[in-house]
Amino acid sequence: MAHLSELEAIRKSQILDAAVRTIADKGSTNVRMDDIARRSGLSKGGIAYYFSSKESLIKAAFTAHFESVFEAVSRELDREPSVFARLARIHLLFDRERDEVGTGYPLIADFMYQAMHHPEYRPLFAGWVEGCVALLTGTLQEGMDQGLFIGMDPEPVARSISAIYQGVGQRWFLAPETHPRAWALTTLEYAVMGVLVPFLAPGVELTRGAR
Repeated sequence: MAHLSELEAIRKSQILDAAVRTIADKGSTNVRMDDIARRSGLSKGGIAYYFSSKESLIKAAFTAHFESVFEAVSRELDREPSVFARLARIHLLFDRERDEVGTGYPLIADFMYQAMHHPEYRPLFAGWVEGCVALLTGTLQEGMDQGLFIGMDPEPVARSISAIYQGVGQRWFLAPETHPRAWALTTLEYAVMGVLVPFLAPGVELTRGAR
């Protein structure tokens, strides 16, 4: 049974990975189960064993992808020596060479579209937002615990910062000719500094480049 369970987990992971990449390439509206089956190397019947419909597979793919992204980002943040260094890691979101960037941005845009027109997708999109907010809230709370910030409620501040990230990121990904990477990083730096400066404890400086 253990062997069968492991095999099923591997196959399910294959299907979800194929769905994520196919949705990122084609968009969920244009994706067919045939496309996902071909990419996964499994039959449509094999996919149906795990997912009863295209919609359930698409929702599962979105959730699984961003759970894996949050786990990876959490591990990377844990290796950073300071709160400001962790906040500065946002530059990773503007590296098209990273696999999660190339798939993540199209998925976010796709689910924003779906959530706009289909209310049942909104909890999934909200879950992605809350994941981003939770990562930032934890970092800001640590800054408060270390005495770097005072008078801050970390959660709404994290929401402000995550909204800035999302808006700038969409411009950079969709219109890189007029919104290049250097623009995105500089814009985020100044915007995030503007959000954090009012909460800096006396004697703490947040200089440009120290985010």
